[in-house]
Amino acid sequence: MSNMSKDLAAAKTASDSEMWALLVKNRLEKLFLEARDHENRYGLHASAILASDNDFCYREQVLSLFYKMNQGENLPIKLLKIFAQGNAMHEKWYTLFRQAKIDVAIERSLFLEQYDLSFTIDALLNIFKEEIICDVKSQNTFAFKKQRGHPSGEKQVNFYLWALTVYTGIPHRRGFVLVDSKDDQEIKVVPVTYSKEKVAPYVQRLKDIQVMKREFIEEHIVPPRKCKNCDVKRAAQCNMRDACFNIGMGRVKLDAGSK
Repeated sequence: MSNMSKDLAAAKTASDSEMWALLVKNRLEKLFLEARDHENRYGLHASAILASDNDFCYREQVLSLFYKMNQGENLPIKLLKIFAQGNAMHEKWYTLFRQAKIDVAIERSLFLEQYDLSFTIDALLNIFKEEIICDVKSQNTFAFKKQRGHPSGEKQVNFYLWALTVYTGIPHRRGFVLVDSKDDQEIKVVPVTYSKEKVAPYVQRLKDIQVMKREFIEEHIVPPRKCKNCDVKRAAQCNMRDACFNIGMGRVKLDAGSK
C-alpha cells in the first residue's frame, strides 16, 4: 500500500487535528517532487552511464538527448527523502572543505560536448599540492563496518578521473571516496587510482550512444526498448518513461536553449 493510500485509510477515522496533520504531511512530501522540477540539465548523466548492465538502457539515453524527462514523479517519495538527506550530509563536508580552503571546485557541472556528457564532481580538492577528486557517500553503520571499500563510489571516481582529464587536458590520476557513517559519524577514505581498463566499458557506451544519436537524426531509428511495457518496475521509475512509451506528457522536444 502506498503512503497516500495509507493516509487515506487513516483519514477515515481521524480527528480534525489528525486530518489537518495528514494534509500538512502530504503537502510537505510534495516539496520533494517540486524540488526536482528545476532539474532539467541537458546531456547524459554520469550515473546513468555507470548503471549495471541490467539497468542500463540505450533507448533511454538516446531519447534523453531529444525529449524532456520525467522530473522525479516516477520515483517514490521515500527515495527522494533519502536523496535529500544525502544532500544535507554533502553540504556538511562542502562547508568544511571551504573553511579549510582546500576546495578547488565544489559541485561544478562540466560538459563534454563530443559525448553529450554532463557530469558533476562532488569536490575537487587540493591535498598535498595535488588536485584530487572526492566523491562523498553515506552508509549505515552496519554496511560501514562490514564493507572495506565502496564499489559504486570507486567506479564513479574512476569515471570522473577520465572525464576530468578529457575536459581539462590535464591528467588526473588520483581520487577517493569519502564514506560517512550516518549513525555514528565515523568516516573512512577509500583511495582510487585511475584505471583505463575499468573505465573502458563506459567510454564505449558513450561512443555507442553517439552512433545511435546520428542514426536517430538521419534515419529516425530508436534503440529497442528494454522494458516489456510501461508498468514494469524499471519503466515505472525511468526518467524517459513518457517519451519511450509515448504516454503521459509524451515526447516533448527539448528547448533549443537547454542544449
